[in-house]
Amino acid sequence: MNEGAVEKTVEIETPEGTFTIRLSTDDLGFVYPDMLRYTIEILHGARPVYTYAINSYEVPPGSLFEAGRVAGIVFARLADDVRSRPEIYTRKRVLVRPLPDRGVYDLVILQGSPRKFGNSALAASWCDDEAGRAGLSSRIFYIHEMEIRPCIGCYVCYNDGHCPIDDDMPRIIRAIESASLVVVCTPVYTNTVPAGLKAVMDRCQWLHAREKILGKEVHARGLAIAVAGQEGMEPFACVTPVVDAFMKNLGIQPAGAVLFGGLDRIRDIRRIEGAEGEVRSALRALLGSMAER
Repeated sequence: MNEGAVEKTVEIETPEGTFTIRLSTDDLGFVYPDMLRYTIEILHGARPVYTYAINSYEVPPGSLFEAGRVAGIVFARLADDVRSRPEIYTRKRVLVRPLPDRGVYDLVILQGSPRKFGNSALAASWCDDEAGRAGLSSRIFYIHEMEIRPCIGCYVCYNDGHCPIDDDMPRIIRAIESASLVVVCTPVYTNTVPAGLKAVMDRCQWLHAREKILGKEVHARGLAIAVAGQEGMEPFACVTPVVDAFMKNLGIQPAGAVLFGGLDRIRDIRRIEGAEGEVRSALRALLGSMAER
């Protein structure tokens, strides 16, 4: 049942029983400035059977109709539809894809490199192995083997906590939302993260919406592991802020970064003395902090 301020209500008597259509408004200014959500519910008797929502951020500036007017038009059309074919609304109509029931892990590893057997993948495998040694479940997501479409900035996820894009992203959302530790393994591409990983980060705005709209908070700590071809720390100047911003946006507590440069010359991270130990040590420290909670 929607808890917003009710703007309009109509009851319709049909051969299938009584339907109530209600338009309500929610102030979501706590999410974004002046954001309003308009929700239309259809009830068959006392049972909700259909919900439509639109928020003011979905409608770009200069659009023909603002969100409130769109909601009013949809309200009138739904009322006509219920009158003309009430049998369609006697059963609940669900038009969103729920997150998968399975796919919960203690440790989630986002492997952002397109090179499945490259240096980032090696670092990811060390993390995965360390979790296994600690008796914890883990999952490496090889992002470039998944169908992940870019965020289109539609703001639909702020209506009901669901993203309308049909791809593999729900598996990642489910995993991160339930994880205790999130590790991002990435190479440096043009001073930042690869496009596939950035697409995942942007689409995780969905998690931000779920936290704000549904109260589904992420309770995880985060670790960044990055590799670069060039020597020194300069190649990581953009990567670490990008990963930190991604984590902080979701309420994940960043626990620093493990960085390895000079891979253009060395080629193989395993040839860097102490690299594997450094990665494993950083992960063990975080796993130990998890156990102390």
